[in-house]
Amino acid sequence: DKTRIGCAGLSLGGEMAMWLGAMDERMAATLSSGFLTVMDQMKRNHCKCWKFDGLRELVDFADIYSLIAPRYLLCQNGLKERSNGFIVPLARKEMAEIKVIYNDFGVPENATLFVYDGGHGLQMPNLLSFIDKHLGEK
Repeated sequence: DKTRIGCAGLSLGGEMAMWLGAMDERMAATLSSGFLTVMDQMKRNHCKCWKFDGLRELVDFADIYSLIAPRYLLCQNGLKERSNGFIVPLARKEMAEIKVIYNDFGVPENATLFVYDGGHGLQMPNLLSFIDKHLGEK
């Protein structure tokens, strides 16, 4: 069913889900866990897998996530991330920026940030609920 395609990933997989959701409009729902942050945070002790020449001068991750709008987006970030990781205060700031675009589409509820009491991980019950709600049987 072409209307029920989604993607999900954790960490580098969360980045790949972000890119796939942003670039492939067949993705009706995207879950990105452990990756919602700002590029400046990624300069510190992270792989350079996200870094493309000239990208930082043009956009930040919120801009890329915003390309998913108006389709469903769920980001997950843990309260116990290490300080140079994908910390919740930055995730909240970025989600507020993403919500601006979703508000413009009239569907602010389609983009959410799920904050959990844990470290760098995927919250499976939340993921399954998201999939069931947005990609389940119609």
